[in-house]
Amino acid sequence: MNRWMFVLVALTTTVVTGACGSQSAGVTSPSSTATLAGNWVGSASDSSGSMMGSGMSGAMAGATTWQLTQNGSAFSGTMRVAGSGSVMMVNGTLNGKAGSFTMTMPMGSMMSSGCTSTANGTFDMNDLMTELHGTYTGSNSCGGPFDHGQMSMLRQ
Repeated sequence: MNRWMFVLVALTTTVVTGACGSQSAGVTSPSSTATLAGNWVGSASDSSGSMMGSGMSGAMAGATTWQLTQNGSAFSGTMRVAGSGSVMMVNGTLNGKAGSFTMTMPMGSMMSSGCTSTANGTFDMNDLMTELHGTYTGSNSCGGPFDHGQMSMLRQ
């Protein structure tokens, strides 16, 4: 009788293991590739007193929007600040949950239309990839260098 119980246990184990074993075709694991593609809304401020020396008020810079596309680890898109009507550029790279970026305000995109501004920074994302927090420094062609840039963005 013990021998039959052993065979029964062995057969049950084989059936259960076969049914619950490795992944089968059609079952995929979650992708580990992070994406920034989409819309992000947040705020930015730095030592210039207005975002990147743009002349935009704190209230305006408090509604910064990034609209991004991504190809592999590289991302790019537009940056807008509420109330300015201007379109700026943002691009960078993403490595896991961390990245680097460049924000560019071309001539005509700031309150002082004859000025340009560029900032470079880094950011980290939360585990859910729904928030990013970063720092940046840069220079404005009319106002000079700025630092202590802080930004926080939320995926929309």
